[in-house]
Amino acid sequence: MSIFNLFKNSAPDLQFIDMSGRNGGADSIYPHYPPVLAKDLKPLKEYQEKKYEGEWKFPKCPGMFDYARMGYIIPAWTNFHIKANKAGSVAVAGSIGEAAKTRTSNIPQPKPMDTFIADGCFDRQEGINPFVWNFPGAWKIMGRGNVSALLLPPIYHNPSFLEDLYMYAGVVDYNGFSTVNFICSPKRECEVEIKAGDPLIHVIPFITDKTITASYGPASREQADYNGTLKWFHESNFYRRFYMIRKKYKIFKKVD
Repeated sequence: MSIFNLFKNSAPDLQFIDMSGRNGGADSIYPHYPPVLAKDLKPLKEYQEKKYEGEWKFPKCPGMFDYARMGYIIPAWTNFHIKANKAGSVAVAGSIGEAAKTRTSNIPQPKPMDTFIADGCFDRQEGINPFVWNFPGAWKIMGRGNVSALLLPPIYHNPSFLEDLYMYAGVVDYNGFSTVNFICSPKRECEVEIKAGDPLIHVIPFITDKTITASYGPASREQADYNGTLKWFHESNFYRRFYMIRKKYKIFKKVD
């Protein structure tokens, strides 16, 4: 049966599906930290209002503000532990406490990928060998139609692990493919714990059914004049009121 037959006409554009259980997710081995709207996570707001006596400065750059609110955030589905030093690197998915050994054994463990993937992607501490960890995702994404998604680090959602880890971004076409993995490399000697529920992957979906064309070259007289007028438009919220394209995302719990 084609993957597309799994969707009804009323199905959403994307479905985040918990595939960790043996019976259609009913016996999921993971704590339930479902994907959430990116705009609903406001760690920068809380931080800045506390530091600047109630003022939230981040929205003053509308491009950054808009980007942070786009799409969805997949939280960590379990605890991740990553350690790196000059001897090498180790990684574990799940709790490493004595009381949870049985549960941990059921959670798919990260697998090392070919280290050549990391060559030239980022600067790493001298003496730390390249190492790439692939954590199998608890969630799969099923798309309806020509839906693709940018899978990015959640850089505006306070992911402290990005100080020590390089997270690989990518674009996946979810028109039948469904994989979502967390792939990272230690940048320096470190011992990192990502807790279940922490923001992990920023998912920005997009749909395109046409070729996007681009050109480059000197400005025409009209373009130069228009660009000059924009310098007068620095009043508060001008871009957000008159130029920003409203982007709407929804998410809801699946009902069988």
